[in-house]
Amino acid sequence: QYYQQQLLLQQYYQQQLLLQQYYQQQQQYYSTAEAALAAMAQQRAAKQAQQLQQQYYQAAPQYYQAVVQQPLQQQQTVAITLPADAAPGVSVDFQAPDGRVLSFKVPAGYGPGMQIVVSC
Repeated sequence: QYYQQQLLLQQYYQQQLLLQQYYQQQQQYYSTAEAALAAMAQQRAAKQAQQLQQQYYQAAPQYYQAVVQQPLQQQQTVAITLPADAAPGVSVDFQAPDGRVLSFKVPAGYGPGMQIVVSC
């Protein structure tokens, strides 16, 4: 009976050793798999960043051309004769040469009938 117990105990320890070895192999496998997945994710992110950068550089010349081709609007000035109700701080509406209706406040020192030059 003692011999049987020793044999069972030895089989138990062998099974524990095998289980421990199996667990270590599984850990190595999963850590290798995780490293491979991380490397793949890093490669994918780098590829996406490169594609976005290429799209940006392809779009940039078009944007630059659009900005450069727009004519610069020169600031125009208009001489206006102030109306009868003009007084410093009062708002006066006028029509710009391009058709927009703009307004300005009469500055100090100006009054009815005086001419003022306004930028549009």
